[in-house]
Amino acid sequence: MGRVNILFSSQTYEEQRISPFLVQFNTPYWYVKLAGISFMYGGLEVSVHTAGVAGFLEFFIRKGAHLIIFFVFGFLTICVWRTFIKNSVITFSGSLLCVLFYASADELHQKFTGGRTPLWQDVMLDTFGGLLGILCFLIINRSRKRH
Repeated sequence: MGRVNILFSSQTYEEQRISPFLVQFNTPYWYVKLAGISFMYGGLEVSVHTAGVAGFLEFFIRKGAHLIIFFVFGFLTICVWRTFIKNSVITFSGSLLCVLFYASADELHQKFTGGRTPLWQDVMLDTFGGLLGILCFLIINRSRKRH
């Protein structure tokens, strides 16, 4: 998983763009449907007005991919911690710190990659995805112990 993340992190935004594949959604129908959604992320407005339909959809696909990747990373990290350390506070804290460290390192790596902008909001989004994975593991583990 780390190789995949490093591969994508080392590519410029232009090398990763998927909006050319999403231009088929640049229709008045989708523009009207999505026009009411607008919010700030990283100091910039995210909306169909500012990014177009394709750019707006790409934003959610990219951020969703980060959530899923870090969900899996968090889930696997706590699996490893749990194998070696039985104290639940230490396994939870250690796993979350690993996720936070990796998310931070990923953004730092992007700082040195052309055409990429490191954002603390991305660190928080990635860490949240990892936290969800950790919590999912704990819920599954707890329900398995009860049965």
